[in-house]
Amino acid sequence: TLLYTGRSARTMPFVDELRRAHGDRVRVVETERQGRPDLTALAAALDPDTHVHCCGPAPMLAAAGAAFPADRLHTERFQPTERAFGPGTAFEAHCARSGDTVAVPAGTSLLDALADAGHPLPSGCREGVCGSCEVTVLDGEPEHRDDIGAERGRMYTCVSRALTPRLVLDL
Repeated sequence: TLLYTGRSARTMPFVDELRRAHGDRVRVVETERQGRPDLTALAAALDPDTHVHCCGPAPMLAAAGAAFPADRLHTERFQPTERAFGPGTAFEAHCARSGDTVAVPAGTSLLDALADAGHPLPSGCREGVCGSCEVTVLDGEPEHRDDIGAERGRMYTCVSRALTPRLVLDL
């Protein structure tokens, strides 16, 4: 069974594909509606020989470490490289397919600005590690602040910003 947690199913990468492929073996928990799962209760309900594989942000991994026996818990961390970036300057993101132009204030991620304007994108780590919020840049120059290294003409909206006053995105 896969327990998949995130803020909202609409922003969790691969939710629909996982549900189609694995049906009731996938349990999706939307924390903004359901709260965080009780990992201690989950651990108590598992067969004692069950191994648990957990990937995610540090607070979730700490909760898993407290709930599951260390010899059966396997983790992978969302841990971006430590870098010092300022909040960046404000810029505009023009969505080529919809025709909408979204203002992105300094200190606000492009991912959040797009969602606030009615263009939510999938997102996982929100730290530039997983790549699930990647978009195609049609015009303008992105400032890459991720660890993966988006291909030329692409960017990760959770952390990257613009070096030009305007980006045109394939959205």
